[in-house]
Amino acid sequence: MRGRAEIVFELPDSELVFRALEPELDDELHRGKVAISVTDNGMVLIVEGDDVVSLRAALNTWLRLVRICVEMVEI
Repeated sequence: MRGRAEIVFELPDSELVFRALEPELDDELHRGKVAISVTDNGMVLIVEGDDVVSLRAALNTWLRLVRICVEMVEI
């Protein structure tokens, strides 16, 4: 069973966060895929997994990466 999550972040510096995360998109996920896009007032993260376990693992990783980037921008 495939899983998909779409998370919208309202960020003032979304372009900066996107540029920091962009190199991570090149990493091959064995059981899923990730897409990031910038919107007028934030950023959208879409994570897909081949199953619920891979979706959860990818979400944990990407949510942590977004959090770290946002914290670094705030410094």
